[in-house]
Amino acid sequence: MELPRAWQRPDPLRGLDRISWSEVYDGRGGAGHVPRLLRSLMDPSEDERQSALSQLAERILTDDTVSEASFCTVPFLVELGASYKVAGDVRDRVIFLLAAMALAGKGFTEDGRRTHRRWNALGRELPRTAPDWLTQTRHAVAQGAPKIFEALASERVACLVALACAVPEKLPPFVGGLMNDMVELPGEEMLADAAEIAVALLKDSPELLGVDLPKVLGEGLVRPVHQPREVAAALMGYRFALISAYGDEGAW
Repeated sequence: MELPRAWQRPDPLRGLDRISWSEVYDGRGGAGHVPRLLRSLMDPSEDERQSALSQLAERILTDDTVSEASFCTVPFLVELGASYKVAGDVRDRVIFLLAAMALAGKGFTEDGRRTHRRWNALGRELPRTAPDWLTQTRHAVAQGAPKIFEALASERVACLVALACAVPEKLPPFVGGLMNDMVELPGEEMLADAAEIAVALLKDSPELLGVDLPKVLGEGLVRPVHQPREVAAALMGYRFALISAYGDEGAW
């Protein structure tokens, strides 16, 4: 019997030693520790895996900031998230980590400073001085794990935004009705309704819904000037999914 494709994938960390990690910058200095942390994600001990993941996330996504090390780890994280040779508790969290790196709002420069995602009045993202690890990391995730980008760009994220207001407070009636409709009716029709709700939330117009303005789900959800609504929707949807799965402390 032929094994499923996920079981046929080669070693997820192949090629790890081909990178001169000590020369790769991670926002604090050389990233020579990264190979050990990546290998520890496949350790038989769950405690060891979780500890390694926490340390790795702290290094490659420091306060919502990506670096050269973040870019270099993407191919290995993609394989770790896709391989059934890796424990499920790691795979799920690695996928969340990749999504967070793709949505990062800041990037380290070569001199250790931080650049931010910014947009002009037309909602177009402003360029940054090379090396632009924000763009390069986002592109690497898009290339290696395109389904993550498909999820962040789809109207399913709008549904998550609509549900996000239920996290800190009592579930509003319209959200409960929406959930029931989604369960009972096949297809994607109800997601369009969720998108309309999301637009109202993103326009800061809760009076259209008859509910209180939802609380911000994390510091990073304060919307920068001219940030496109689809970016805000992806951020809100991602953080709602993260909180739903792992609670306020997150996946790492």
